[in-house]
Amino acid sequence: MVLTKKWVIERLPVRPKDANKGTFGKVLVFAGSENYPGAAYLACAAAYRVGAGLVTLATDPSVKTIVSRKLPEVTFSSKKEIYAKLSDYDVLLIGPGLGQDEQTKSLVEKLIKEKLQHALIDGDGLNILSEINNWWSDLKGQVVLTPHPGEMARLTGISIDDIQRERVNITRNFAKKWNQVVVLKGAHTVVAAPTAEVAISPFANPLLATAGTGDVLSGVIAGLIAQGLNLFKAACVGVYIHGQAGEILREKIGNAGAFASDLLPLLPIIIKQLKLRGTVLVSISKHRVS
Repeated sequence: MVLTKKWVIERLPVRPKDANKGTFGKVLVFAGSENYPGAAYLACAAAYRVGAGLVTLATDPSVKTIVSRKLPEVTFSSKKEIYAKLSDYDVLLIGPGLGQDEQTKSLVEKLIKEKLQHALIDGDGLNILSEINNWWSDLKGQVVLTPHPGEMARLTGISIDDIQRERVNITRNFAKKWNQVVVLKGAHTVVAAPTAEVAISPFANPLLATAGTGDVLSGVIAGLIAQGLNLFKAACVGVYIHGQAGEILREKIGNAGAFASDLLPLLPIIIKQLKLRGTVLVSISKHRVS
């Protein structure tokens, strides 16, 4: 199945008028490190931009200082508190910019063995998984895995070239083997469920081949899971919205030169226009890329 606007529209989260922030779910983000604070910011901001009710970032003090200045809406937790808070959240996002020091590796290894309600693992979370023998047997909850081809190669032991030649088949096969939803990022991103259901993004955009766009995607999908979409639908809807935002940017500036953060203000506008069932025509003249 190639994702279509109609398919996505029919699966967007409902926003009742009598809602409160709890209605739209809580996202716990375990991300960021001294060298990669921006990844945590992008993931948290994206979750808010697609409608999550509350986003909490569990991270290092140095990252907290930076993110709090950029995004005051985020609440914070220390890494040590993350286990006590798991049951309070609808989805746990692990990995963007997390780093791979020994303490972080130990935390991730323990977290994946917890009975998580829903989780998404990206970036360094995937790199840490790849070092654990039969890691998929340790996953206790429902998880979305969002590798780029290099991360997929490390997780599977298959070369990047072979993965790129057989993107759909490999993604489908490993989603079934791992019993989790897999999102293989890249041109025409592939989303596969353990049931062998597969969806393919209609978008192939070199503008998105830049640092941080994957962090935005992880936040988008986590934010949709928090609002009640099942993991496969959240991944598909998130991939489409993220890809559509990239298309809008490319129309404005071409195939190069975007910041990942340029995607953020476009996300809620695209969702609004999809709900109106109209053509997605977003004016970005007020954004940084103008």
